[in-house]
Amino acid sequence: MKVERIWWRDIGPEDFFAMERSGRTLRGRTAVEIAQVPALLEFIGLDRTLPQDAWQDVRIVPRVIGNPEVTSPLAFKPARRHHVYELHAQNRHDDRHERHPAWLPGGGWPDLRTPQSVDDAKAILAEIGGLHIYVACTESGQYFAGSTTGTRLPAGWPASCEPLFTGVDSGVITVGRGSLQSLTPLARKILDAFRDRKSVLVYGPPATGKTHAVAQVRQILDEAWTAGEAIDIDPHRADQPFTSGFESSPIAPPVITDWVTFHQEYGYEDFVVGLRPTGEGIRLAPFAGRLLDLAIRLDRQGRGSSLLVIDEINRGNVPKILGDFMTYMDDSYRAAPNGDTRSAIPVNLPKVQRSPTGDPVTEPIWLISGDSYMLPQPWFFPHDLHILATMNSVDRAVAPLDSAIGRRFERIDAYADLDFLARHLGVSLEVATGPEVDAEHWTPQAAAVALLAYLNDEITERLGQDYELGHLYFWKIATWSDLKRVWDHDVWPQIRDRFGARPDQLADLLRVNSRQAPADYPFRTRTLTGRALAVDSLMERSDEDAAITFDFLVRG
Repeated sequence: MKVERIWWRDIGPEDFFAMERSGRTLRGRTAVEIAQVPALLEFIGLDRTLPQDAWQDVRIVPRVIGNPEVTSPLAFKPARRHHVYELHAQNRHDDRHERHPAWLPGGGWPDLRTPQSVDDAKAILAEIGGLHIYVACTESGQYFAGSTTGTRLPAGWPASCEPLFTGVDSGVITVGRGSLQSLTPLARKILDAFRDRKSVLVYGPPATGKTHAVAQVRQILDEAWTAGEAIDIDPHRADQPFTSGFESSPIAPPVITDWVTFHQEYGYEDFVVGLRPTGEGIRLAPFAGRLLDLAIRLDRQGRGSSLLVIDEINRGNVPKILGDFMTYMDDSYRAAPNGDTRSAIPVNLPKVQRSPTGDPVTEPIWLISGDSYMLPQPWFFPHDLHILATMNSVDRAVAPLDSAIGRRFERIDAYADLDFLARHLGVSLEVATGPEVDAEHWTPQAAAVALLAYLNDEITERLGQDYELGHLYFWKIATWSDLKRVWDHDVWPQIRDRFGARPDQLADLLRVNSRQAPADYPFRTRTLTGRALAVDSLMERSDEDAAITFDFLVRG
């Protein structure tokens, strides 16, 4: 079940004493006050700006975390005199108490000795590291109540649940919608690849969703992603009722990210470190490039991970850009996850001097933020810095990656995904690519899937898989006009470029001068004996003519 929001309340020493003191000392207040009224009002379905004179009792019926078959009413009551809401009659030793069973021994409440005073309650809470109660509301409107102890979010719990352990007073966690299930197949494949390597290369032709998938990965890992993580609840698991939509991510949060595009003018100074004027006469100072800046930020953060995206990696002189940092793409030469550096190689920055004070640090290195930092000496590359690069397989104007660099990446081939396209367009892949399709099923969406399947089969056979067409060219096909426009403006120019030096193969692919071609077929040679092709625009033809043309092209 999907969680929509979670209300929580920190149980302080006075609360704990009021809730747990023995029956002999029951005189006095036994309610738990909730001062953060606007958040509570929103949680229980009221307007958070509701004036005090309009406050009213709200009763819900939560189930017990760990034993969801047990339910009991829970009443939030306004105490207008104190400008708060309260949970009334919470001392469990009173026969008339209204405490929820989730907050009683046997229902998840910790088994603790009875406090004799507020100071004694403070000591007990210190021993267990704090105590919080909470109520979770699901998207379907069900409520579940539970409690937590400790001052640190346990391993496996969603990061947004941290207030259930560290929060002060009370509040509401508004759950996001971010989930790995919302990622494209390629984006999920990228995340999975980081389980084996710190560096991943996404390789393939244009329009296969490389950049979009990489952006999705960066967005879902970015600590500042406004959508937040989705949370699922399993009320039968008292030890860990909540799981994150990001739970299966191999990159530990919080994650800091950065993005860079390589090009011919990009160098080591931009990526690692370079000397630049400071504005103080002719003095030069070291300035961190994107990679070093991200590594320093991660090192200073002291926890989590970082991700550097390199778009169009083969458009730069990669060996020159990386320099000796190519060594640290192998994580065995970095600091270990536990901080052990016995097998790590210290980072050497030849353009950075040691501090003139004689301390075991470098001179100040200027970061992209405008801050400066002196690296300790020796300094070791952080373990959890990840690199995600993209490479266009069709672009032969730039050199491919050499083997020494290529083998340091986990390579993911990103080619056209017919299944993904067919599901997106709502057509059956088997019907669209079958030997015959009746008129009822020959829709522009089916024609788009069949056309991509045919063209890529021909391209792969004649040129190789690296020259395939991407499925995103056909992503927005809704009408025959859409398909005609995509052919004229996107698909035909790509095919013409790929077969520029192979006119005979291009003629075969287009079924030029076939005796079975329909009347006024738009693909032909200019003369009966010539090699030059004449290709008419499909946008100028009727939808019926276009449908007949595509049918003959893909099926002959």
